[in-house]
Formats: sequence, structure tokens, C-alpha cells
Amino acid sequence: MNHALFRMNTVSLCCAFVAGLITPHVLGAEKPETIPGKEVDRAVVAALSHQDVRKPRIISHIDLTAPFGTVTQWTFVAVEDGGKPPTDLEDHGPIFLCLVKASSPDCALRFYRQVRKDMPWADTPYHLFDSHIVYGGENKTRPFLFVQVCGAGAMTGDGDCAIATALYRYDKGNDRFVRAFLNLTARNNNQATRFVDSGDVIVDDPTLNAPYTYWIEVYRAGNSGQYNRILRFRGHTGYADGNPLAVADSEMPEILHRLGLWQPGDPLPVPAHLPQGCRDLVMRHWEEWCK
Repeated sequence: MNHALFRMNTVSLCCAFVAGLITPHVLGAEKPETIPGKEVDRAVVAALSHQDVRKPRIISHIDLTAPFGTVTQWTFVAVEDGGKPPTDLEDHGPIFLCLVKASSPDCALRFYRQVRKDMPWADTPYHLFDSHIVYGGENKTRPFLFVQVCGAGAMTGDGDCAIATALYRYDKGNDRFVRAFLNLTARNNNQATRFVDSGDVIVDDPTLNAPYTYWIEVYRAGNSGQYNRILRFRGHTGYADGNPLAVADSEMPEILHRLGLWQPGDPLPVPAHLPQGCRDLVMRHWEEWCK
């Protein structure tokens, strides 16, 4: 008998036996315990009942566990209070946005830096405009939870409201979610906060003096995952100038130029969503237009 082969087979069998003993334990440690979504929702509703929320309605439920590779099961849950509104501007109460670790919800997420004493409803979330997972970084390997809310008044009057946009990242070392970005804008003058495919965030906000254009800001996540502003300039896009492109799209050549990614004469960047009937793109007064 080949003694070398015998020794090799013996070692292989031992290794297989040991692996069989430890593998279930390792795999069990890597996969969090699964809690049914309905149980998570019930835990959130129970927690909010202590805040006098009488008619809760789940309006968003996102399992964050797999996309973020969390140690514990995590869920994002948004709840609308269907009870009597504190303002005549709405037909329902505020919304509550919760990050739930296993079945323990934290519904005290802050989206407004200051709450006005004379109009607290204006700086309280009443509408969930968006909530989904986005990806940044190279090869889209860095996930963030994107949440955009608006205060009261969005559906009545002139439709203006205070829009808050936030991004949350996962801190695996501490098994928690951390806010990585927060921005506030109004709504009625084409202001916008946009997360783009590169992982950057573009903000456009109208200037307060002539010439009435927009301040353009670009934010980027650093190594820690926290966002910092890397660019700010006064754009060329004017209020109601007739350009059907969104402000961020009309300013995109200048944004990319200032970041060293586009030069005059290069093909114009094509917006992800072109307005209906917009087929040809041209530069006009340092601004990208639909021809």
C-alpha cells in the first residue's frame, strides 16, 4: 500500500470531519436569525402606540439585511398616522420612519435640523416621497438607504413643502445604521437633491439675487462613508428659462468639466430620463439644452 497516499487520505478525512463540525456553526453566525416581516411591523406599531398613534398604516417596508450584509436582521419601516391631523393642510397625521434591529424599532430619526415653533408641521415628515436602496462606489459595491420626505402642505395650497433627503450607511463594526448625508430644500423653484450612478449627490438650489440662477453643489462619500461637499458653483441655468431639462442635467457638462471629466467638444452627457420629445442635445449659453 502507498503509505504517502494513506497519510493523505487520513488527513483529508480528518479535515472533512472537522469541517463538518464547525461549518454549521460558522454559517449560523454569518446568517442573522430571520424574523417575519409581519412580526417586525407589529413591533413598530406597538412602539408607536406609546406615541399616541391611533391609526397606523405601513407605507414602506424594506429588508436591509441581505443588501447591507448586516450582522443582525435590519428593516426600514415607514408608518403613516391615519388619525386626525394637527393642521388643516393635511387629511392625515405625520409619518414615522423607523430603523428596526431584529424586532426593536428606533422611530426617532431626525430629518429636520430645526423645528419652527410657530409651524412645527412644516418641519415634520408628512409625506414619504421615496425610500429605496442605492449603490455608490466602484462597481456599485457601497449600499446606502435613500430616504426623501416632505413636510405638511405638499398636496394643498401652492404645493410647497420642506423636502429632506437623507442617506444611511451600515456600520458593521457596531452593527448599526448611521446617517451619511442630509440636505434640506424647498420645492417650488425646481430645487432638487439627486443621487447619481457614480454615488455622488447633486444639489441645486436657487440663488437669492440676480442673476437668478442656481447654486450647484456636489457631495461625495469619503473612505468612512460620510458625505462631504467637493464642488460648489453658481450655475448658468435661469429660473423658468424654457429649458425642459432638469437643472442638474442642464448643468451636467459644467459639473463634469469642473471635476475634470468633460471638455468642450466632447459628446454631451445624456440624461438618464429625457423629457418627452427631447431627441437632440445642444450647448447654449454654457448650458445643455434640448434642441
